[in-house]
Amino acid sequence: MQKVKESVKGLKAYNANQVPFRIKLDANEGKNILFKDISEGLSFGEDFNINFYPDNDAVLLRKEMGGYIGISPSNIIAGNGSSEMIELVIKTFVDKDEAMMSFVPSFSMYSVFSSIYSADFIGVESNEDFSLDMDLMIKKAGEINPKLILICNPNNPTGFLIAKKDIEKLLSEVDSIVVVDEAYMEFAEGSMAQEVLKYKNLIVLRTLSKALGLAAIRLGYMISNEEIINIINNVRSPYNLNAVTQYIGAMALRKKDEITGYVEEVKKERDFLSGELGELPFEVYKSHANFIFFSSGIDDLDKRLKEDGILIRSFSGDLKGYYRVTVGSRAENTELIKSLKEIVKNEKS
Repeated sequence: MQKVKESVKGLKAYNANQVPFRIKLDANEGKNILFKDISEGLSFGEDFNINFYPDNDAVLLRKEMGGYIGISPSNIIAGNGSSEMIELVIKTFVDKDEAMMSFVPSFSMYSVFSSIYSADFIGVESNEDFSLDMDLMIKKAGEINPKLILICNPNNPTGFLIAKKDIEKLLSEVDSIVVVDEAYMEFAEGSMAQEVLKYKNLIVLRTLSKALGLAAIRLGYMISNEEIINIINNVRSPYNLNAVTQYIGAMALRKKDEITGYVEEVKKERDFLSGELGELPFEVYKSHANFIFFSSGIDDLDKRLKEDGILIRSFSGDLKGYYRVTVGSRAENTELIKSLKEIVKNEKS
């Protein structure tokens, strides 16, 4: 693939021995002296050994991911959250001073990783209502020819959803690697995961932090064609994903009914919370994620909520006065609205 950095082209993937054994003495692993009962206590099974390095290829986990997403495990790499996946893509394809593009505002780590790797980050401004103009992105990409384009869909922090046909148009009209970050896609429609075999320049990112509620285990994955997957595997660090995370992730992905039920609950509560916020003197934006983005003229709204024990996300700079609130349970959402109504009442008095 021509987009690969010259410094990466000669790399070979780290290959660990994945063979049955009676005695394992090949990797300088210590003895399990601290947590001898871990397999029993956490129901990991007798084959789980905390003193051995984890499965370098995350075979069981990728199999479950493939079943969950409807794609072959050979098209998947797993890692420590979407952040590691983003960093891996940049490490593989973007050299110093080469251009990366994304809409702004969007996930802040895109520009952070760009700075870390001395790339040139170029943001394409959203419209006044925070909708995203794909034709503008295509036009700018034609002028700049970036190595990488990152699309967060649904977008964080605004919740805006780009239509699938618009992403397909982007893929067809640019020569860049296009990364579609679908961290919140379970709460929306229009995933590009099934299209990775159709487009040679497409990478899709997913996470277990949102719809599966497993943020603490730090588990994300990328989906792409086998050529890109093989190249990125050459850059990936050995044993990048610990065994506990692999096991919990694999078990969680089997619980599709529970995941679907939770997603539907969030969508219902999202409608409720959005409607309640809309009754207050706020500007509320339609969301396709598990959060709602809104603006308020009340100063330090987040700090006033914090005094009542409620935390929401505030922004600064060009987004000063804008807030993002995660959709909670009905009880949590009701308490939030109650507190907000009290703040609005005090503001008027």
